[in-house]
Amino acid sequence: MNRTWFKAGVLLMWLALPISAWEYRSVWEQLPAHMAVHFDANWRPNGYTSRQGALELGLTIMAVMLVTFTLATLMLQWQKPAAAWPALLIAYVVVGFCWYGNHSIVKFNLNAQKGSSQLSVVSSQFPKSGFTPAEN
Repeated sequence: MNRTWFKAGVLLMWLALPISAWEYRSVWEQLPAHMAVHFDANWRPNGYTSRQGALELGLTIMAVMLVTFTLATLMLQWQKPAAAWPALLIAYVVVGFCWYGNHSIVKFNLNAQKGSSQLSVVSSQFPKSGFTPAEN
């Protein structure tokens, strides 16, 4: 019975992949053509790729993590059952972190697109005054 619950927990971890894919696809048309996917220490974007590239990068990293943790936790369940549940917990934390990274990239790019259009409206209102909106 314990193995059944453990295997169900491992399978449940895989839901992160289709959830991330759905999140990208549900807002696909609203995402900018060039998406920020890498950020500096001040959370300013410094790496960009296409929408398709962002999708592939995010889902590939997630898939590699899922395969790695699935194999590791199932091997631990077979060799050292006492260590399997803590390993599964660690796997959930890391996969959750990867999911949150994908979620944050989508959210940032949706908000940045709205913010840039608002910024251009503000800039166009003050074309010759020398006013430029300050960076935060």
